[in-house]
Amino acid sequence: METEVIVIGGGVIGSSITYHLARDGVRVKQLEKGSIANQGAASRASAGGIRLNNRDPRELSLAKASILRWESLEEELEADLEYLPTGQIMLFDHRYNMEDLFNQVKEDQKNGIVSRIVDQDGLKELIPFISPLISKGIYYPSGGQANVLLTTIAYSSAARRLGAEIKTGIEVHSIAKQNHAVTGVYTSSGFMPCNMVINAAGVWAPKLHETLGLSLPQIKPFCHQMSATFAAPMLLPGPTISAKGTKISLKQTIDGRVRAGGGYATKPGPNKYTGLFNEESLKEQRNTVLSIIPAIKDYEVDFTYYGAEAHCSDDIPILGPIPEITGYLLAAGFSGHGFTISPAVGQVLSEIAQQKSPSISIDELSINRSFDTEKSKDHAIRHIPG
Repeated sequence: METEVIVIGGGVIGSSITYHLARDGVRVKQLEKGSIANQGAASRASAGGIRLNNRDPRELSLAKASILRWESLEEELEADLEYLPTGQIMLFDHRYNMEDLFNQVKEDQKNGIVSRIVDQDGLKELIPFISPLISKGIYYPSGGQANVLLTTIAYSSAARRLGAEIKTGIEVHSIAKQNHAVTGVYTSSGFMPCNMVINAAGVWAPKLHETLGLSLPQIKPFCHQMSATFAAPMLLPGPTISAKGTKISLKQTIDGRVRAGGGYATKPGPNKYTGLFNEESLKEQRNTVLSIIPAIKDYEVDFTYYGAEAHCSDDIPILGPIPEITGYLLAAGFSGHGFTISPAVGQVLSEIAQQKSPSISIDELSINRSFDTEKSKDHAIRHIPG
């Protein structure tokens, strides 16, 4: 039986799309040149945060729908995702006054996001080991964290159980077309025909896009460097931590490691898709972590790791059809914050592939938008990937 849809990419987005297609009974094949959640790619090194706060309004509908899905996603996928609904907290240091917090809460209310201001005593309850120098924050009860590797594998495994073909170790060289319509893909295992291709290849998406005679200059690779301490006792039992105007995403995972992200860069690697250890970035990140939770000084960094992330020029993804080519969809440029919205993105791309009306509008995320960087508010997304 001929494949209807080929999904290129074994990250959390490609795996979610494959799962949703298989769930709807579509004949789908997922192709990945390495392994699912391949080492060195974005999903292997995501911060793992799940949040509504500090998002561009254009993707907020996807985030709200996804937050609801996360509550039962482990049951749906029949897998342990290490999902912890601990919420999120945004800390504010001496650079900000209470008016800044009040304005943020008003903005949250306008966007339908539940939040509340917490004083120093409230912070101590949520984050017992927080620095006494931090006296205020905004708490968001929705969201929390999950394991990105386990989630990506769970999507793909569930898709396989539902009849999807999952092919790893197969590289897609180009997308084939005839009369401006997709006919299949050329791969390291030969030509594979299909009626539709969904390009969810992360940083490699522009390269495949170009094989159709198109360009995608809006998306560039960026290698984030993450860090993880040796296992520690429970220092961060509460919400995932970010800090206004500071590059940090901080949480403690089930294995006891305190993991820090926030968009710190690696050094350039041998090509634009790889990075090398950056000691300066680690020092800067470590100093930020200790300024928030001084007690972490007793637990040194065990290792750092990175993933090549596709950053879009206006910090939000490009989703949906490409007008020049029939049967071709793009899902790329998530800019370090695609994990949260993976359930809704998978659902909507599956619907579009089946020529259904999308249940969530992604009109403002289409490739036809203006890519006005002024709409990216305060670079909040770039500072708090996850």
